[in-house]
Amino acid sequence: MESVASRLAAAQRFGAILFCVGFLVVGVTLFLAPSHAFPSYLMGFLFWMGLTLGCFPVLMIYHLVGGIWAVPIRKFLEAGISTLPVMAVLLVPLLFGFGYLYRWIHPVDLRTAEVLERKEIYLNMPAWLIRTALFFCVWGAQAFLLLRWSRRQLESSDPRPTLALRKISAPGLIVFGLTTSFAVVDWVMSLEPDWYSSIFPLIIIMGQILSALALSIVLARTLLFGADEATPDQLNQLGDLLLTFVMLWAYMTISQIIIIYAGNLPNEITWYLHRMRGGWLSLSWVVALFAFGVPFFLLLFRHLKRAPTWLSGIAGGLLVMHAVCVFWYVAPSFRSSISFDWLDPFAFIGVGGAWVLVFSRQLSHNLRLSTISGQSA
Repeated sequence: MESVASRLAAAQRFGAILFCVGFLVVGVTLFLAPSHAFPSYLMGFLFWMGLTLGCFPVLMIYHLVGGIWAVPIRKFLEAGISTLPVMAVLLVPLLFGFGYLYRWIHPVDLRTAEVLERKEIYLNMPAWLIRTALFFCVWGAQAFLLLRWSRRQLESSDPRPTLALRKISAPGLIVFGLTTSFAVVDWVMSLEPDWYSSIFPLIIIMGQILSALALSIVLARTLLFGADEATPDQLNQLGDLLLTFVMLWAYMTISQIIIIYAGNLPNEITWYLHRMRGGWLSLSWVVALFAFGVPFFLLLFRHLKRAPTWLSGIAGGLLVMHAVCVFWYVAPSFRSSISFDWLDPFAFIGVGGAWVLVFSRQLSHNLRLSTISGQSA
């Protein structure tokens, strides 16, 4: 326990340093070169926000179906949803960069202007702000209820907290899916307002779940020791879950490509054309190979899923690929050819530093509570 506490303390210090360095550079650049800084900041925000949101459905699925698979990762999921307030604060700088991010503020071509005339009642800044506030209120209420009843569940053997968590999680998954889908439309899809897809929000949600699950597996491998360490059966079930969501993400991604390819309509294929030209196609193949092909093949082998080193390695690779996917989703909307702006890593570590700081602090608190509950029991 002391070793874990010292590592979490070091993570808090490291997160604070990253936050200060990253935000110092990005904060200055937001004023000096906003057209470069805001897209980079948006990509960093979307990655870390994806980790926060991805913890919600995994945690609610556990409360609904149970299982030994969540025992070693539950504390990480609860610490993940606890980062929601800091992500709400980190969203604020984006409000000053609307003109540099979203073309629907001032359409630059006739076709986009014609499309936006039909979407004006939805795509306008007051409506965007109201919806975003509503999303965070809903997610905040879900996080509050999940953490509150989870704490009560740890403190007593009364079955009522368990029943309450089930009642919260059943409708909670539906509400979460709806609010997150609309958030994806507002934050990501509206970057190219003349494009639409009914499957894309689900693709993003599957990626968020994958990233949260992958991070939890990596942390379970690096932080838990002794009695708390995941057993081979737990690892096997976590590996099965990873495989399931990898397949779901790939199925939805391929379905979207097939449907858009079959339709061959200008207002549908534009998004893919931006990701097939200027060198972006090579990154598309990297995403296909390492976000699906390689992990899918490796997760077919039972002995690899039961091996902590192998499973955490696969999970770590999927976590890295989630960052690449976010870059692939967003960057082509601003860059005609594949390029990596020097501000991208600073925005990533700036937002990530704040996330790591809050996450590690909350995780340390959760571990102390579980230790006290275990001693009381």
